[in-house]
Amino acid sequence: MKSPVESGTPAADRGAFRRTLGEFATGVTVITTTVDGASYGLTSNSFSSVSLDPPLVLWSIRRESQSFAAFEACTHFAVNVLADDQIALSQLFAKSAPNKFQDLVHGRGRGDAPLLHGIAASFECRRTCAYEGGDHLILVGEVETFSRYDRAPLIFSKGRYAVTANHPDIEALAVETRASSQEGESEVLSNLMIRAYSLIAAEVERARMKAGLGLTLMQARLLRACAANPGSTLEALLPELLLDFNASQNVLGALISLGLVTADSQGRVRLTPAGEVRVKEIIAHARQCEELLFRNVPAEELATMNSTLSRIIDGNEAARRAAAG
Repeated sequence: MKSPVESGTPAADRGAFRRTLGEFATGVTVITTTVDGASYGLTSNSFSSVSLDPPLVLWSIRRESQSFAAFEACTHFAVNVLADDQIALSQLFAKSAPNKFQDLVHGRGRGDAPLLHGIAASFECRRTCAYEGGDHLILVGEVETFSRYDRAPLIFSKGRYAVTANHPDIEALAVETRASSQEGESEVLSNLMIRAYSLIAAEVERARMKAGLGLTLMQARLLRACAANPGSTLEALLPELLLDFNASQNVLGALISLGLVTADSQGRVRLTPAGEVRVKEIIAHARQCEELLFRNVPAEELATMNSTLSRIIDGNEAARRAAAG
């Protein structure tokens, strides 16, 4: 087994502990209730099933939450499982703010708990018991009714939102099936590029883990972006990362703790000497992987592919500079 990227005790490094917890991907829910005629709701990814017979679920609420007293006293609550186009709802209920339901179209469920529209699923629960959980209270509810809709769920992993997708190994099998059953059909070029990137990234990531380079795909991507754009701020590097700012901050924090990058008082990010060495290792490893991945592709086709992609990138950057200037 390879050496961990981070390790220690939660008391010694809370940031690393949080990042390690973030390795467990979850769905995103909004838990709602109504107490004394007032409605409450908050975003939570601690939701989990407990039992089928009886049908029990649980989640936990932070004791410092402004809604804590309401959920501690409630008789019913509803679990709204958000769909993949409901990031705005997740962010709305993640904030401590009054009147979250004022301009929000919603229905009502058991115990008058609000039910959001457009969600992937809902569970209307009667609260059965509560358990002490450190700085949280663990609430258990018995599901009285549920609903499932034809929506893809929103995912949260590594401190950022994500969407569900087939694993590349499954996708590879699907590609073979489509090739045999849909021969001659055309496909949108951008879709082919996305599928190809997913397969290549997965193979490079798998090989990088075997090689013991000790970085995730996102960490390696940020290191290479720092190498290509020395002295840039994290905001300026976002287009290279395909992540939102909060998720990118988590990745940057991990690289700083590993001693691979630094950030000055103006937020400018630079590689450390150790980071420069690691980038060279990553690039060398990626080239080795590419030689294996593209071994059956003629050199002239690879050259054309390289030229075409570079032209797309250069043209897009030129258009962005022109728009900014």
